[in-house]
Amino acid sequence: MIYLNPDQQRILKWRINSGGIAGVIGPPGCGKTTFGALQAIKLVSEGYANRVLLVALTNSAANEFSRELSILLGRDASKFMCVRSGYAPGADNSLPIPFSNELDVIKKKQIVICTTQSLKRLSRKSSPVRFDNMIIDEAGIERLEHLLSPFVLGINQIGVQMMESISYRINSIIELASTCGVVATVVGDPKQSRPIRSEDYDLSAMEWVLKCAKCDTLYTTYRLPDDLAMLVNEFADYQGLTSAPEIAGRRLVVDCNTIDKEFRNIINPDKVVTWLDLNGTEEMAGPSSWYNDLEARACVRICHEIKKAAPSKSIMIVTRYAEQRRIVSKYLQQLGLGVRVLTTVGALGTQSDIVIFTIVRNNPERRIGAIGSLQDLNVAISRSKEKLIIVGSFDMMINAKPRIHNLGVQAKHNFPQKLAQLVSKEKYGEIVEAPPILSY
Repeated sequence: MIYLNPDQQRILKWRINSGGIAGVIGPPGCGKTTFGALQAIKLVSEGYANRVLLVALTNSAANEFSRELSILLGRDASKFMCVRSGYAPGADNSLPIPFSNELDVIKKKQIVICTTQSLKRLSRKSSPVRFDNMIIDEAGIERLEHLLSPFVLGINQIGVQMMESISYRINSIIELASTCGVVATVVGDPKQSRPIRSEDYDLSAMEWVLKCAKCDTLYTTYRLPDDLAMLVNEFADYQGLTSAPEIAGRRLVVDCNTIDKEFRNIINPDKVVTWLDLNGTEEMAGPSSWYNDLEARACVRICHEIKKAAPSKSIMIVTRYAEQRRIVSKYLQQLGLGVRVLTTVGALGTQSDIVIFTIVRNNPERRIGAIGSLQDLNVAISRSKEKLIIVGSFDMMINAKPRIHNLGVQAKHNFPQKLAQLVSKEKYGEIVEAPPILSY
């Protein structure tokens, strides 16, 4: 028996009984991948679809689909029902789901897992595979054109006939695809990710779907304990994100007596969120990256203390900037500490018991730069299962000036300031002044 919370039950029933294209928003820790795998299993096992496509933008996300299916179906059933297709070196060979790009093999399977880029191979063949239903993941980071490949593989015979007499009143690709028989659930969260572009912000595939189709939201997080869930909910305006009852009261368990006294207020297990107010100096690295050496060394020292007191706990350091990632990794390597260091883009889809977020930016003009976006800040504060430690200048964030876009219009929302204001409220966390040992 697989337990579904009320959100999952409601949305699953809706998507089973409805066609066309629809969106499902999944805030942090709400199990978007698990939901997609469950939907695929129900569609094929109860005869709603003969063949279902699970598609993701990256190989790592496609592997997560395969992993969830293997857990839910079991080894034998997943091997019999599913196939992983696409880029062979990117597939996880430790999973029971077989890999194949052979058309005859793929057509015999009911659930096909693939990346967006690799779908082009299937659509170019003389006899492409057709799918009755599809679940498209990572749509927050995809662009609208990334939906074209899976949509083409979902056009049925009736849709082909209808394309000859499409009404001029159809004014979006989402509506056109639905009219042509495509049945797809597009899953993502535009408040955690956005299309990767070097210039202006562009609407993600998920945002296009939300504009042109019906949508619903998963509201129960299985990652964030209550205080952190409330912080993320108010910061990103999810309007209802709550912790699952079994993890709501989860807290970091650590023997504070084993921690040096200078670090006890920082690691304090009674507070889920702690802001270490540290006045480091930002330095530019190349045309687009930054680092803050004082923050980097502080993060590593905190990791060292946590590892002494709780060696079994997983720790992750998150930063917006690749150069800060490099500097922190160098210091960690010198101490032999096994801690992951990820950029906010790399941290998407990950989680850890303890997360340390290094802000990096700190300048007299209070120009916050790229870290000031909703998506980057939201990812940084929503990876932790037990404890979030924010490292950086509180004054910098509370007085931050939002980025100026190419059109010369100042951003409507000051997200760094909003985060600082929320953490300064006692119910969401506490601000701790940096001890002298971390100030040099």
